[in-house]
Amino acid sequence: MSSVTSALRECHRLRVHLRNLQAEIDRGPRVLRAHQDDLEAARQTHKDHHDSITKLKLKQREDEGTLKQTENRLTKLEDQLSGMGVQKEYDAKQSEITQAKTKKGELEDTILSTIMELEEKTGAIPTVEQVWAQAQADFKQFQVDAAERLEGMKADQEVCTADLARTEATLPPDVKKTYDNIVKTKGPESFAAAKARVCQGCRTTMTEAQFTALRGGEFRTCNSCGRMQYPVE
Repeated sequence: MSSVTSALRECHRLRVHLRNLQAEIDRGPRVLRAHQDDLEAARQTHKDHHDSITKLKLKQREDEGTLKQTENRLTKLEDQLSGMGVQKEYDAKQSEITQAKTKKGELEDTILSTIMELEEKTGAIPTVEQVWAQAQADFKQFQVDAAERLEGMKADQEVCTADLARTEATLPPDVKKTYDNIVKTKGPESFAAAKARVCQGCRTTMTEAQFTALRGGEFRTCNSCGRMQYPVE
């Protein structure tokens, strides 16, 4: 392969690599936001768990207070019942007592259910804390890894950019002029390998004579897609 076609092949490789590097660098902020969203979701889950425990404790206290009031009222109603002489008044008071007892039973069931839920959520605290701690550790490690990866990609960019400039400088002036015009509009898509007389950019077949000339080092562009070509076996 001639120096010109070898240079074109290397320019193609470097420009594609530089494009991919820049795409990865540009993707970095989106990846960071995704990890931040995951961390925020973990933080909210951790907060919600502890908030639910606080609310359950408050509910238990409120229900216990209501239960105490209901028990006091029930005692008072039962005391009043013994002094009732009129059947109608006795029946009305008995109805109030029944309602109070029903409410007392419902409150006791609710308090028991709250206590059981509290015990379950309290017992889960170690696991919740472990998950939250792991989420924070994972995010910190991601930040370290991302910073190292970004530094490596930027260093790779500098090396590839310098290599590209050196390779482009080897192109003859007449080729370089055409090269610059095509690269200006097509970027990394300015090149195409030619294999078995077929342009790998657009799948157009060239003549045997054209392929032979290309293999002999002649600079040419595809008649169909306009890409600069280089031969490959």
